[in-house]
Amino acid sequence: MRFKDEDKQERLKEAMVRLILEEGIDGTSVSKIAKAAGVSPATIYVYYESKEDMLTEVFREYSKKPYQYLMNQVNENMNAGELIEAIVRGCYDFSTEHADVFSFVEQCSRCPSVSEYVDEHECGCDIFDLIHTYQANGILKDYSDRNIGAVLFAPVRFLAMNRCEKYDNSNSLDELISMLKELLII
Repeated sequence: MRFKDEDKQERLKEAMVRLILEEGIDGTSVSKIAKAAGVSPATIYVYYESKEDMLTEVFREYSKKPYQYLMNQVNENMNAGELIEAIVRGCYDFSTEHADVFSFVEQCSRCPSVSEYVDEHECGCDIFDLIHTYQANGILKDYSDRNIGAVLFAPVRFLAMNRCEKYDNSNSLDELISMLKELLII
């Protein structure tokens, strides 16, 4: 019986993410992942049943990372404006500081056969619990989680994916934060 080695498993995940970003999901094979991670193809099956199992498990794990990052940026003592700003800036900062994870999650979330296994609300339940507290206290408008997620996260993702030198992203973020405060704060 072969034992699991956390270092090997991390190398496999990183290799898979890198290859998917370079070659796409269909262009990434078990043998390519193994070669990029410096292990034999059989080693992958110590950790995962198949490439699809690996992809789903890594996508599920990596989908939680942005929300875990955000939870380190916010707290229940912030006023509503500070909360919105921390969420927006935190989401944007995560996308730039962890570009590979961000891009991998974005790519997989657009693939129906993979995304059906991850519920974004479940990944960000702590953030949504905090938002619910603000809603219950009459500080934020009582919009549905689905719409809150759409207006808080989708625009930031758009700015992060479309950042380039010809636009001043700090002004865009400031403007977005202002718009979201008007939309969400009572």
